[in-house]
Amino acid sequence: MKLALDTSQSSGSIALLEAGKLLYSAYFDIRVTHSETLMPALDNALKICGKSPGDLDELLVCIGPGSFTGLRIGLATIKGIAYGLGLSVTAYNSLQLSALPCTISGKNILSVIDARMHEVYAALYLPDLGIIQAPKVLSPINILSWDLKAAIITGSGAGIIRKVLEAEGIKAEYAPAYFCIPRAEGLFSLADLLPSPSYEGESLSELVPLYLRESTAQVKRQQKLST
Repeated sequence: MKLALDTSQSSGSIALLEAGKLLYSAYFDIRVTHSETLMPALDNALKICGKSPGDLDELLVCIGPGSFTGLRIGLATIKGIAYGLGLSVTAYNSLQLSALPCTISGKNILSVIDARMHEVYAALYLPDLGIIQAPKVLSPINILSWDLKAAIITGSGAGIIRKVLEAEGIKAEYAPAYFCIPRAEGLFSLADLLPSPSYEGESLSELVPLYLRESTAQVKRQQKLST
């Protein structure tokens, strides 16, 4: 049985897959910290499906970019499970996960996540998720330098980009709102579409969050020091 986990944003999601069948999927808006909700959510998922941790044989996780705290907690949890059960972990980034539902459009995909601090995390993909613009953090206005012709825009930062493009009189296609919410079960599909290295045993120490920039607290600290 496979477990997929995403805690990259202010929301979290988990999913279980067995023999190609989705057994469980839960998306939940986080009102408290991931540390207080994640383990109970995982325990509940296994209980509902009549499974135990020993039934797991493969783990998938989203490594960001996104919430610094959420990513640390999610990775610590998945590594703990991997170490304890001797399992491997396959990782994908949150921009890939956000872009996944739009692969059915047959168009290039601009995947955007709100990075706060007046910035976004963004990547531009081909319809098969081949990379046109690799994940990076940038000001929304800088998206105008990317070739967005025939691209569909998705992700939690889509609304931010929409304001920028509309202010410039640029028309674009946007994914439905329900497409913009990443769900952990998408990691199973990503594993079928995109080969990605697995981490297990000692190599789990090499599995780290994809931050792209320093935390908000670190940025603010540097800004104070520079004034």
